[in-house]
Amino acid sequence: MRKGALNRGFILVFGLLLVSSCAREAYNISWEGVVVDQSSGQPVQNARILATSSYQANIDETGSQKNYTVSDENGQFSIAFRRGFGITVRTSASGFLSGLDYKVVKKPDIRDTIFLSPYPFDASLVVRKIDETSFASSVPFIREKHVIDGGFSGSEKITKWGFDFLTGINTLNLDSADVWIEINQKSGKIVLNASEKGGIYPVVKTDPGDFVMNVTKAPESGYLKSYVFAGDEAGFFILCRNGVHVAKMIPEDKICILSYWNSDGSRVKETGIRFDYLFQPNLQNRLYFPVSASADGVEFSDETVPRSLKSECDDIDSN
Repeated sequence: MRKGALNRGFILVFGLLLVSSCAREAYNISWEGVVVDQSSGQPVQNARILATSSYQANIDETGSQKNYTVSDENGQFSIAFRRGFGITVRTSASGFLSGLDYKVVKKPDIRDTIFLSPYPFDASLVVRKIDETSFASSVPFIREKHVIDGGFSGSEKITKWGFDFLTGINTLNLDSADVWIEINQKSGKIVLNASEKGGIYPVVKTDPGDFVMNVTKAPESGYLKSYVFAGDEAGFFILCRNGVHVAKMIPEDKICILSYWNSDGSRVKETGIRFDYLFQPNLQNRLYFPVSASADGVEFSDETVPRSLKSECDDIDSN
């Protein structure tokens, strides 16, 4: 009798948990709204809207449904989805900066306004582009550094280098880093990590358009604290550790591995990712990255790298 009651209690609790886990999704979603000029408030016609609804396919897998539409002469649009807990939307229109945003779905009927900024936008970006032949200390290079003692002990020391977009430097102090990596030594998977107030927003290559040229507005929400590289990323928006500034990170499509010997006989191996980036210092326009804006380019100095350094590059892969 007692056992039967316990079983019924377990089934009841399990059922409640199952219902609560599914409650965050909405079904038969109807998303209607209008696209407007952020500066004038006028409707924007013929705006192209590509939206992807994310839903829980099963306990440990997320599914997605894509839909596409164009705003009418009054800037109005309408899109429907079968289900979802979040919508990623990319909007573009002639004469405007393209936008990328993430919306949490709490109810099936959504009324929304999408704001687009006229192109070009008056902003001054910090732009840093790497020299692919250089491994100077000034080159943005997030990595793990393994130092193996050359003595009998063979002990190994691991340090992590992150990047600070606010000052534009590589740093060993992860408290002042906006992004850094961890490498699983068994699987080889690379995990990109962000600070407590920061975040990572991946943009995959399968999405149409060029990440640098066409995706000129960062999303306001939807940032992750950690992200496992899959190999199909075009780039990332990085929310900095102050929770305000945003950078646009464009990594190389390969993993860089440096191997060399220190003068004390220890062997060093550095594994990580180099990248170009754009940083928006103007808080008034903090989400905007117009390619036509005036840019403060930074040239990297060709500093000396360790003698007998050997470098290798492997394609980024999820395996």
